[in-house]
Amino acid sequence: MNMLNQTRSVFLRNMIRGGSRLVSGTGCCTRTSIIRQNSTLLSKESSIENSGVYIQLPTRGLLEIRGKDASKFLQGLITNHMPRIENGGGGFLAAFLSPKGRVMYDVFIHPANSDKENADPSFLIECDARALPDLHKHIARFVLRSKVKMVGVTDSYDVYSVLDAPAVETPSLDSAAVMVRLAKMNASIGSLDNRASNLMGYRAIVPKGHALNLPENYRRGLLEEYHVRRIMNGVPEGMDDFIPGTSLPLECNLDYMNGVDFRKGCYVGQELTIRTYHKGITRKRVMPVQYFNPDAPEPEIIEYNKNFTPVIPPQSELLPAKTEVGATPAASSSSARPVRASGRTGSNIGNIGLALVKLENVAEGHTFDVMDREGANVRAKAFFPSWWPKQVEEKQGSE
Repeated sequence: MNMLNQTRSVFLRNMIRGGSRLVSGTGCCTRTSIIRQNSTLLSKESSIENSGVYIQLPTRGLLEIRGKDASKFLQGLITNHMPRIENGGGGFLAAFLSPKGRVMYDVFIHPANSDKENADPSFLIECDARALPDLHKHIARFVLRSKVKMVGVTDSYDVYSVLDAPAVETPSLDSAAVMVRLAKMNASIGSLDNRASNLMGYRAIVPKGHALNLPENYRRGLLEEYHVRRIMNGVPEGMDDFIPGTSLPLECNLDYMNGVDFRKGCYVGQELTIRTYHKGITRKRVMPVQYFNPDAPEPEIIEYNKNFTPVIPPQSELLPAKTEVGATPAASSSSARPVRASGRTGSNIGNIGLALVKLENVAEGHTFDVMDREGANVRAKAFFPSWWPKQVEEKQGSE
C-alpha cells in the first residue's frame, strides 16, 4: 500500500510539472501502464478496422492572409514559429492569445503553396467557423502599416480530415514527406495533424468541389467519427474547448499538441505563457471524460456510446461526486461552505466529452457530478490520454 501511494504521489507531481523526461522506474511505470490501458482510443462502434476514412469538416472556416509581410506579421501574433512554414510546405497548429496570455482562437496555419511565379506569400488560417468573423477583426487591429491583405475564403475550399487505419502513433514526418503524401491525395494545401502524436491523421484542403485521390479502401466518413477520434484522444478544438479570452494555452494542452514554440521571440501574450512553462506547474488540463448514469458501474476504460441520451452543455461545472468518501456535500444553508467546482466541460458527443479538470483529482481516481440540459445529475470520469508525455521521478523519494 505504501508503494502504491508513493507511486501515485510521484506520478502526480510529475504530471503537474509537465516535464518531458523519460526515465525508467518500476513503481511509476506500473502506474503509467494502467493509465495507458484506461485510455482506449476508439470504441467498437467508431473504429476503422480495415480502411482509412476521409471526413469533410464543414464546421471549419478559412481566412486567407496574403502579402510581403504576411509571415513577419503573423510571427508577432501567434504561439508557433512562422519561419518553419514561410517558404511553403505543410502547416501547423497555433493560437492567437490576448495580451494577458489567454487563448483567443486556436487555428491551423497552412501555406497556400502557390505555383505562381513572384506571388506574394499567402497563408490560409483555419479555425472554428463560428469564430471566423471575430478572428478577422482581431487580426485587423494589428495590421497598421504591414503589407498584408485578408479575405474570408471558406466558400472557396473544402477542409478534410484523412484518418489512417489502424489508429496508431506514427513517427513525425518532415515537411517534404508530408507534402508528398498530400500530393498523392490531390491536395497542395494541408498538414500532418500531429496534435496527438499523429493519431489525428492529415488535414487536406482542396478547392471547393474537388475530390481527394485516395486508395479504394478509404471510405467517406461522418463528422461524428472525426469528433469521436478527437475527443477520445483528448484533443480540444474550437470555441467549446478554447473559451475565447479565458483558456490558458498549457491547460488546453497546446504544449503537448505542438502548438507552442517556447524558443521564438516576442508575440502577443508570450510573457505569461513562457513564465508558466518555466515555472513547470500546470495543475489543470483538458482531458477526455466519459459520462454515465449515477446508478451505473464506474467505467474502467473509456468507451463511446452514441445512444447515451443526456446532453451536457459546454462550460458546465464538474463537482466532486456526492457518493465518494470524503466528498463535500452540497451546501444546504447559507452558513455551509459552497462546493468548489473541480472543472468545466467542453465539447461532447454521445457519452464522451472533453473537460478541464484538476490532475490531482484524476490521478486519485475521483469522479464528478454534472447537470445535463434537463437538470438531471450525470456522473463523469476522466482518463489520461495514452499519447501524453509520461514522466517519472529520477530519484524516488527525493521530495
